[in-house]
Amino acid sequence: MSTTHSQPRHFVAIDMGSNSFHLVIAREQDGSLQILHKEKQQVQLATGLDGQNVLSDAAIERGLNCLRDFNQRFSNLDQAQVRLVATHTLRVAKNRQQFIDAALAIMPYPVEVIPGHEEARLIYNGIAQSQVLGARNLVIDIGGGSTEVVLGKKNTPTHLSSLRCGCVSFNERFFPGGHITPAAFRAAQSAADKQFASLSKEYFSGNWDLVLGSSGTVKALCEAIQEEHGDEIITLPRLKQLKLTLIKYGHIEQIHFANVDEKRTPLLPAGLAILISFFRRLPIEQLEFSPGALREGVLYELAKIGQYQDIRHRTVDSIAQLYHIDISHAHKVRDTAMMMFEQVADEWQLRPYARLLAYAATLHEIGLHINSKALHKHGAYIISNSDLPGFSEALQRDLALLIANHRKKPYALLATELDPHHKLTLIRLLCLLRLAILLHLGRIAKSFSLEQIQVTPDGLMLVLPGHKRKISLFMKDLQREQKHMATLGMHLGIVSHLPSASLANPAHQLTADAAIVPISTTNTPPSDNVN
Repeated sequence: MSTTHSQPRHFVAIDMGSNSFHLVIAREQDGSLQILHKEKQQVQLATGLDGQNVLSDAAIERGLNCLRDFNQRFSNLDQAQVRLVATHTLRVAKNRQQFIDAALAIMPYPVEVIPGHEEARLIYNGIAQSQVLGARNLVIDIGGGSTEVVLGKKNTPTHLSSLRCGCVSFNERFFPGGHITPAAFRAAQSAADKQFASLSKEYFSGNWDLVLGSSGTVKALCEAIQEEHGDEIITLPRLKQLKLTLIKYGHIEQIHFANVDEKRTPLLPAGLAILISFFRRLPIEQLEFSPGALREGVLYELAKIGQYQDIRHRTVDSIAQLYHIDISHAHKVRDTAMMMFEQVADEWQLRPYARLLAYAATLHEIGLHINSKALHKHGAYIISNSDLPGFSEALQRDLALLIANHRKKPYALLATELDPHHKLTLIRLLCLLRLAILLHLGRIAKSFSLEQIQVTPDGLMLVLPGHKRKISLFMKDLQREQKHMATLGMHLGIVSHLPSASLANPAHQLTADAAIVPISTTNTPPSDNVN
């Protein structure tokens, strides 16, 4: 699709891998992306993890220095859209928040720590942008800390897996000191075998139209094989021959291939052991290198071009269908929540979280699929343990928290350790969600409505049409909600008409410059923005 802009739109993707950080800068040109700049730095973040998965200060500083360099490449671009994704090392690092907070001080964009299945999906989508795929495809990406394996039909990934084996972690574990021995290869291949054996049966059916390898490690192995055989086609006999060559070298410092990046050479033995196991376990006849990768997948989704428009929306629709959610009712709750959102978003600084609220409202009854009793807990469990394409770990966690607290006493949110500012944001979103659900409680034909709503210093003021006070059950529900939200520090004031100058309780005084606006339950599409 083509859109006319007075200035070209620029997009920046940063992939913070366990071995290397990658930067890609592109601009939209006639409905497609034109790559302007690519850059990578070997940060080796994974080498900074200790036995307790604590990231060292030195590794953190290497990563931050790289981000400082990257920031200079695009800081002068006007209104560039930027997305930073982090993979295995920051997924497992117990002190990852230290890195994330420091990164935010360097560039004002959130770091998304993506789950393994999400990394696998983005890798496949990046490859789909780089070449024509077959009817049935198998993809492997050997990263520094994890290996992603994906099945797909043409441009659509169908099975996503992330395995705990990577070239940096395996290098330290099985080739300590850089020594290359037959015993080291046997141990590394045995560990990789166990990981590949955990894949589902679909991965072992064979007869693939294309088997593709992504990442710098596969590229380096292709370059080494090309030096020995004249082409880059990877087969098991060639991998075994390369293994004998490396054993003859005996040490990583003795390895020399003219076409292989010297920084990548030390990781060849570990990457080779993983790839040999991949060929033997599945089994694979031959593999080709693909230049597409995670960063391209991130870039095209960021630009929302072609098939990559709104993957999160498709995910929410898919899971709503899978768990037989009452879509009509869910959309009524969502539309009411978003109507209220529009009136308070600026004062409460909620604009970046519009989609999160819409998703929570749409999926709030997902727990009914298990049982109506404690449906909020069931719903949170489903969301927390599902593969949600397009969702970062943080976004998936926040969605689960809102659903876990959408009814009854909101203790789960109080017990969660979060940054105080972010917890306040979730409390405010939860307030809107719970009110929207309350207004449609019981699926009554004519929903109740709030005549007016306004932000107050300590919460919200709800103004009801005068006749609504006669509906005692509705008022009891609102008063119960007042108590629940009070446990989160959120005060809900309730009046039956607009006060002219002041309220009966001075603590509920409305600000003079704040607009009072009507709230209805008519259909309104959710705002198009979310972190």
